[in-house]
Amino acid sequence: MRAQSRVSQRVLAGRMRIDPSYVSRILSGERDASWQHVLAICDLCNGDSALMKPLWEMAANVQPTGDPTRYLHTYLRALRYAAGSPSTETILASTQNTIAASDLRQALEGPGTPTWLVIRTITNALLGVPDLTLPLWRSATACQETSLPAEAFG
Repeated sequence: MRAQSRVSQRVLAGRMRIDPSYVSRILSGERDASWQHVLAICDLCNGDSALMKPLWEMAANVQPTGDPTRYLHTYLRALRYAAGSPSTETILASTQNTIAASDLRQALEGPGTPTWLVIRTITNALLGVPDLTLPLWRSATACQETSLPAEAFG
């Protein structure tokens, strides 16, 4: 995001009012970034903070809140964003076309949640870590399993 915006680390540091070496360590992953730092970087680099939030939450070990299925979709869209927003065709090609476009669409937007195999394949294609995605998928599928269809209420 910073590289694409062409904002230098020195400019970021000045606007964030922190030392340039600290910005360098944040961007290299040597230091953890606070959510306020992430927001500032997104703002200065015209990044999408809504898509950066689930990535930051996973890195900071913050427990997701809200609807687990929606969170999984958002997390996968965030991985796509972090991977440079590849096209559907590029993602499918990187999976060696082992999933269908409809699987990818369902994983990113819903409704529902695809199988773990599909989610794992997409996570790998987007250079994510399946071990981080698995608990999100489990929560999403558990939420769906406990939901009763409208017909159950007569």
